[in-house]
Amino acid sequence: MVAIPAYNEEVAIGSIVLRSRKYADKVVVVDDGSVDKTAEIARMAGAEVISHKINEGKGAAIRDAFKYAKKTNTDILVLIDGDGQHNPDEIPLLLSPILNGEADVVNGSRFVNGNGRNVPRYRRLGQEVLTLATNTGMKMHITDTQNGFRAFSRKTFGCFGFRQNGMAIESEMLVDAANAEMRIKEVPIDVRYDVAKASTYNPITHGFVVLGSVISLISQRRPLMFFCVPGALAFVMGLFFAFLAFDAFNATRNISIFYTMATVTCIIVGTFSTFTGFILNAIQNIQNNKYLCP
Repeated sequence: MVAIPAYNEEVAIGSIVLRSRKYADKVVVVDDGSVDKTAEIARMAGAEVISHKINEGKGAAIRDAFKYAKKTNTDILVLIDGDGQHNPDEIPLLLSPILNGEADVVNGSRFVNGNGRNVPRYRRLGQEVLTLATNTGMKMHITDTQNGFRAFSRKTFGCFGFRQNGMAIESEMLVDAANAEMRIKEVPIDVRYDVAKASTYNPITHGFVVLGSVISLISQRRPLMFFCVPGALAFVMGLFFAFLAFDAFNATRNISIFYTMATVTCIIVGTFSTFTGFILNAIQNIQNNKYLCP
């Protein structure tokens, strides 16, 4: 099954559906509250349509695509964006590793094997920052964590929590798959940047919003790294300032307000952060049991 999350994509959706049907038994468009003719054109092109009454976000659309895939006993689910940037004729590239038993999740990448020279610089910079942040929360290296062109085998369908409704869903799914020890493989794909795409977001503002969501995701999924490591460093800094405070007192018999306040602040922050990391890690271990893959 090919699933296409779409929001106001009447210009490109018909072509994406028609070309995707060549490689799939079923094409489903999740119309996420579009106010144009996205749903109508998708049906005319031969897709089944799941409609949201309001715009809920890409994460919500993908969540419903997975629900439908499980309901219909789909063997492989392919996600592709509906704006025309991805090439449906590359769908077999994503299917092949799963069909050959080499991967459970296949991620289309603009940057694998040194590709990506056609990506605008400002986009490449933003993608690299988000990819670095996402890889920090994983135990593997992915070159393109923000790509929406992916394939999933049936065994992965129960691995995802779908906590993110927005664009950070791309990162969340990779982190979930990595934590579930799914085999992830990247294949090179092309992305067009000359397609007409009416965005309601400022790309810089939107990038910071996604980055904030990714950082929040990492803090939830890897609390020991996110809280305990900085907490330990803060505690060590507190001990260092304590040494300076005692040294200053021995030399002058005067209490240094600065060193004393720095000592107390660092030790309190370090202790609080470390215990927060341990507590969140325990909670995370409990939550992980809810999303274990069969």
